Amino acid sequence: MKIGMNNTLDHLTKKELQNVIKMFSKNWLTVDGLWLVEDKYGLDAALDLDLKMWQRNALIEARRIKKYMGIEGVGIKGVLKAIRFLTVDPSNPFEYSIDGSHHAHIWYTSCLPQEGRIRAGRGEFPCKPMGFACFGTLAKIIDPGVKVECVFCPPDNHPLGVWCKWRLTCERSGLSK
Repeated sequence: MKIGMNNTLDHLTKKELQNVIKMFSKNWLTVDGLWLVEDKYGLDAALDLDLKMWQRNALIEARRIKKYMGIEGVGIKGVLKAIRFLTVDPSNPFEYSIDGSHHAHIWYTSCLPQEGRIRAGRGEFPCKPMGFACFGTLAKIIDPGVKVECVFCPPDNHPLGVWCKWRLTCERSGLSK
């Protein structure tokens, strides 16, 4: 009898499925965090290629989240919900606050790729452009009325225990449509 991945997943418990999702997410971050380009061609080339990857990947992921999760045009709450479905979230979740009816902040108190770089003695990766590509693209696809701005993100200085912080703004009234 031939057993495929679908059959394997069908027999897992809820906890096992959650662990598989976290593992897949961590595996994806591992691939993103491999420094092969940086080692061979330098940081500038790595930044250029990483940004191009994030621009394309964010567009693909946002469209899939919109299609499969049915999230569209629902303001800041919809964008926050959509970010939870990004591939990176299960292994690298963000925290957030909703500030009134037009603003929210998201931030990361843990960042596996940055922490891995620090452990490897590589220093912080200047990932702000990748954050704009990821969050900005996702917001534009889910709800073009939600704008994303960076409060701080490497290479910016940041407080100990917070890697980056982003502000979501919805110009129309309310957090959701």
